[in-house]
Amino acid sequence: MLTRQTRVRRSRIWVSAAGVVIAAGLAVPMTESPPATADPQLQDFLYVANSGSDNVSLIDTLYKTTTPVGVGRSPNHMAINPAGTRLYVTNSTGNVSVVDTETKGVTTIAVGRLPSGVAVNPAGTRVYVANSGEGSVSVIDTTTDPPSVTTIAVGKWPTGVAINPAGTRVYVTDYGASNVSVIDADTNNKVATIGVKSFPKSVAITPGGTRAYVTHYGAANPNLVSVIDTTTNKVTDTIRAGDHPIAVAINPAGTFAYVANNFSDNVSVIDTTTNKETTTIKVGQSPSGVAINTAGTRAYVTNNRSDTVSVINTATNEVATTINVGRLPIGVAVLDKPVDRTAIVSLGDSYISGEAGRWQGNAVPASTLGDRWGTDRAAYNCTKIGLRCSHNARRVYGESFDNGCNRSDSAEIQSASINVLRRINLACSGAKTINVIGADAGGKTFKGEPPQADQLRHVARHYNVQMVVLSIGGNDLGFASVLEKCVKRWQKQHGIEHCHVDQAPVIREGLVQTKRKVEQAVSEIQRAMTNAGSYRFVLQSYPSPIPPGDQNRYHEFSDSRFNVGGCPMFNDDSDWARNTVIPEISDMLREVARAHDLEFLDLRNLFDGHEVCANRAQQATAANSLQNPLPGDISEWTRFLVVLESQGQSQESIHPNYYGQQAIGTCLTKLWDHPAEKNHTCTGTPGRGPSEVSLTSSRW
Repeated sequence: MLTRQTRVRRSRIWVSAAGVVIAAGLAVPMTESPPATADPQLQDFLYVANSGSDNVSLIDTLYKTTTPVGVGRSPNHMAINPAGTRLYVTNSTGNVSVVDTETKGVTTIAVGRLPSGVAVNPAGTRVYVANSGEGSVSVIDTTTDPPSVTTIAVGKWPTGVAINPAGTRVYVTDYGASNVSVIDADTNNKVATIGVKSFPKSVAITPGGTRAYVTHYGAANPNLVSVIDTTTNKVTDTIRAGDHPIAVAINPAGTFAYVANNFSDNVSVIDTTTNKETTTIKVGQSPSGVAINTAGTRAYVTNNRSDTVSVINTATNEVATTINVGRLPIGVAVLDKPVDRTAIVSLGDSYISGEAGRWQGNAVPASTLGDRWGTDRAAYNCTKIGLRCSHNARRVYGESFDNGCNRSDSAEIQSASINVLRRINLACSGAKTINVIGADAGGKTFKGEPPQADQLRHVARHYNVQMVVLSIGGNDLGFASVLEKCVKRWQKQHGIEHCHVDQAPVIREGLVQTKRKVEQAVSEIQRAMTNAGSYRFVLQSYPSPIPPGDQNRYHEFSDSRFNVGGCPMFNDDSDWARNTVIPEISDMLREVARAHDLEFLDLRNLFDGHEVCANRAQQATAANSLQNPLPGDISEWTRFLVVLESQGQSQESIHPNYYGQQAIGTCLTKLWDHPAEKNHTCTGTPGRGPSEVSLTSSRW
């Protein structure tokens, strides 16, 4: 078994429950990396298939937020339904991943071999998939449960697919037979074959449905685009574009076609009235996909070898900005922001940002090269039994991993089942109240990001914010330094005063000062929302990450309490933290909420029986590897103390893990259904999962 540190009493790196790093007795700021400057004109939702990362990037271009969602192996093309609720992604393994764009949930539908192009009809009732490995098209009926699939034989090597605006005809390019198949969408029968130049790759239909533009990707015709008259099913023109045109999209007005030229690293802009190339736009390396928003103001181009998306301003035909995505992006889809722009927003520190969401329980495996007995959600490309994997924490934290804010895909507002269009997480690991209040009131930038109240003010101008949820105060209280003392005194173990003896007065004094700071943060958030209309404001407390001393499964003086369990504290210090400090923090926050007429969510006992080292919970091990990852009803919900960086980041220590965040999300879901009450308490039960927590509510 891996020993997480060879000797127990050496000085170590440790992280508090509030998210501040402690190293050798000094508080050390996290590495700061300022985010890219947002283009305020970008207001689209962007979806990108990353074939080298086995995931899809879901991007809010206005706020520069990216959420990676794992799909199948080597995803390549995608299409979104007209309602914007479902994203269909073809995977090279013979299936289509269906992504719920709201919940980020993924289901899978089996289709033919090597699926490539995909299109959704205007009604959203059928999805057409070109199976390049078997010469067929799969038709997915989305009205059945589960969706049913039928197959249509077409050409030799179908790759691209497009549907006319009326939804009556489906056009499929045959890369191996130099033709385009036409399918009657009512009968799902092939009704025509159109001969074109060799190696037809992609196809796009004009908004009027009268013409189809087909790219040719091959040595014989390395720079041609064919134009088909769909009323006669004949080629009426060929256009010279760049080197190896691979993808094409037509603007909503039908006046220009944008063609991605894979070998010349540029985009050809074709005037559809003259069918001539009017200009070229330099983009990244190996452009592979292109999509245009419904306003016609932006074209998005995936650059396969640059791992980026070029954003083209169609008014100037210049690249306005570049967005980093996953590895080897291919397909791209875009959805303009709907009129109904409801949102829920979270602010504050690491407990609500989603720190430690990477971990689905705890484990101390013999090797950190694999998936850590199934607990590491950042592991991918694993061998059959998960002993060797690739690892990328951005699969969980997205771009926020780069500056250490660590907003996970399982963070509280992401896990909650709440009917809003967007979930906007502005919280940042390690934040204090000074990072929440607005800059004009003395607030400070943190990790390259503006004060959270200022960000919220911007959000409120663009979204109908239904609820604001705040978790703050732990870092202001200095809980990190107190916990550091508890750990150091346990390391010495014998003949030393336990930390609660002299730290209790420190906490009591700190609570008075912290209360004033939290009140200022609350007032600043209310000021930011002054013109936002009606909304709910929830202030929440912290769940205890550790159990009472007599419920720790490791002996008080055993090295296993540190090396295996990751919970190095004396029993009486654990009792003090669990039964005194956490309740005192909760009571202080409740007073603030009541004084400012907010809703309060008390989480102090939420992790009961699921804390780190709790004797009623388990770690994943080789012995239970067939169950791994262990289910949430028997797992720990708190990330254990991290010492070796190969087991993740130190700052993830003693935070709600994936299961813990799901539990808090369940609390928020239940709270959402009680708009009339103000005082909410959410509790967990040993042996029950994150979805089985209970909420009690009252009017104060």
